[in-house]
Amino acid sequence: MDSGRAVIANRVRAYLSGFFNWCIERGVIEVSPPAGVKPPAKEVSRDRVLSDDENRRFWKACRQIGQPWGPMSQVLLLTGQRRNEVSGITDGEISGETWHLSADRTKNGKAHDVHLTEIARGVLAGVERIKCTAGYIFTTTGETPVSGFTKALRNVAKRMADIAEEERGEPVEIPKWSYLDLRRTAATSMARLGIPVRVTEAVLNRTSGTGGGIVAVYQRHDYADEKRQALEAWARFVMQLVEGG
Repeated sequence: MDSGRAVIANRVRAYLSGFFNWCIERGVIEVSPPAGVKPPAKEVSRDRVLSDDENRRFWKACRQIGQPWGPMSQVLLLTGQRRNEVSGITDGEISGETWHLSADRTKNGKAHDVHLTEIARGVLAGVERIKCTAGYIFTTTGETPVSGFTKALRNVAKRMADIAEEERGEPVEIPKWSYLDLRRTAATSMARLGIPVRVTEAVLNRTSGTGGGIVAVYQRHDYADEKRQALEAWARFVMQLVEGG
């Protein structure tokens, strides 16, 4: 799996260039050391979305792998939330059908309520709890949330390939995907289901796009009902794929 080192290298080069250009402007140096040095790697915008067959195999693979990574991965797909948000979920954040993320738990610093469908609640309820003062659901130590995502994803992907090979009777190469791609898959699938873009953005807790700018200032509707309906439709679609396979 891509570790992100190429992107980090590009960012380091950009920061250094900015710093040395600042030094040149103030007469500290005459030539910027990074001048003429090309970016270490070409960045490609990620647009990977899992197909229906891949979603079905993904779900089955997660079932076979078991906890904590199987259920955690399933919740990622069902909710469309970010990896660190899902991996750090606690029993204390859940009230009935609502998972509440405080502002310090979200990437954009905005508190967020996520509707948990019956399927999602079932997945979470099936996780055997390890005694943990913080209440983490996905933990192997009882002290911190799970880590080691690269290895976990590799195991899920390998199991997906095994399932595909069993189904087709020949080796099947599954293109690389990341946990972020599960979020993109959920968003793209909601569009297929006719969910308005603004509702999908609300589900994902995104403030860019149709929810940015002046809309973010004056639009205070929280889309709670719409988010619930969108996630219910998405969960039904996933189960139809799984049960129909």
